[in-house]
Amino acid sequence: MLEILDQVLFTVLEVDVTLRSVVVFGFSCLLIIAAYQLVIRLFLPRYFEKNGGDDSWQKNLYVIVRRLIYPLFVIAFLQSFDLDRTLYQTTTFVFRLSSIMVGVMIIQLAHIVDFVTSRLLRKKYQDSHSEIIVPGPDTPHYDESISKTVKYIVYTLAIIVLVGTFDINRTLLTVPINQNPFNFRVSSIFVAILIFLLARLISWVVTQLLLFSYYSKNDVDTGKRFAINQLVTYFIYVVAIFVMVDNLGIDLTVVWGGLAALMVGIGLGMQDIFKDLLSGIILLSDRTVEVHDVVNVNGKVGKIKRIGIRTSQLQGQDDTTMILPNSHLVSGPVSNWTHNDKKVRFTVSVGVAYGSDPEVVKELLMQAAREHRAVLGKPKPFVRFTDFGDSALLFDLCFWSYQLMMIENVKSDLRFQINTLLGENNIQIPFPQRDIWIRSAPEGPQS
Repeated sequence: MLEILDQVLFTVLEVDVTLRSVVVFGFSCLLIIAAYQLVIRLFLPRYFEKNGGDDSWQKNLYVIVRRLIYPLFVIAFLQSFDLDRTLYQTTTFVFRLSSIMVGVMIIQLAHIVDFVTSRLLRKKYQDSHSEIIVPGPDTPHYDESISKTVKYIVYTLAIIVLVGTFDINRTLLTVPINQNPFNFRVSSIFVAILIFLLARLISWVVTQLLLFSYYSKNDVDTGKRFAINQLVTYFIYVVAIFVMVDNLGIDLTVVWGGLAALMVGIGLGMQDIFKDLLSGIILLSDRTVEVHDVVNVNGKVGKIKRIGIRTSQLQGQDDTTMILPNSHLVSGPVSNWTHNDKKVRFTVSVGVAYGSDPEVVKELLMQAAREHRAVLGKPKPFVRFTDFGDSALLFDLCFWSYQLMMIENVKSDLRFQINTLLGENNIQIPFPQRDIWIRSAPEGPQS
């Protein structure tokens, strides 16, 4: 029976085709087709049923899976008919024709993982943010760069696998450190890149998916969300740096010893920068100033748009952006208008001529406040008779409003309305008057 399997059926290009080769190739093809049908008819339909997806997405995934099958047929053909010729050989590695197909399969697998993972993350993001009914200017949106990050991660991982598969992980640099030589290899570059990209992806998943659900359930305000997200992001990147250094084979005790001496000199020369860095951590942790707070810093009123690790961005009432060192927000005098409440009390001052009825003036000022939609009814506005001026009775109209960034426009509207109402009721707004007495000059000596 075995002799029949080894019988040569025909010869093509000096290659003997036996019955055994045909049987092995046929059986391999059946296994490949069975696996393909299992994925296409069982696994993928269940995946689409559970995770959804439009028709174009499903068709693209089917095409990618189908492309993965072709290299398997080629490998089966080469192995069955003993055509897997050696193209390159070293003492530790043999590069054959099938190695090319293995590389193609690795790339196709990376394409599938990238395709599925990117869309899965997008769907998870949309599901977790579906509760946002009315989007606003501060509403988070899906960051398209995350899909690129996933792509870079997958293909960097594929390159690392290819480097190991094809035995090209050569040593590029050797540095002796305390009798322990540090070997910098080809894979070291891609592993460092991979760790950095993974840190970015993990940071996004934690802050935008996991923590977002916690924020929604506990109604955490935007400022606290930003602070927590920033601290989590910094922690993840610090851990990634340590993992990266350890993966490169560098002894951390040696690194810390060198950094200790280096940081003393750097710290003396960069005190202000380290002060700002520490202030950034303090701002994110104690939250005396948070993102979207309206503050007054050295007479500049604006909204905090971002708190970074060293500087913060303040959007002024004139839509200009001021870059503030964090130490200015921690150690300097800062008036936070929205720290305890989102509404703030403002004042419009006016002076009227002596002889005017203060009660009438009070009612007219209250009328102007009631007629402006940006002035809150609760707390109720009030009028304060502040003083008897040199040429006028002085009043303050005090009111509350949420329009903090546009409050100067609100004050301007109130002044227009107050001027109109006072004019209609024959109440004058006087201007300062001064009487000048001219004394006669003394007579000079007569000649």
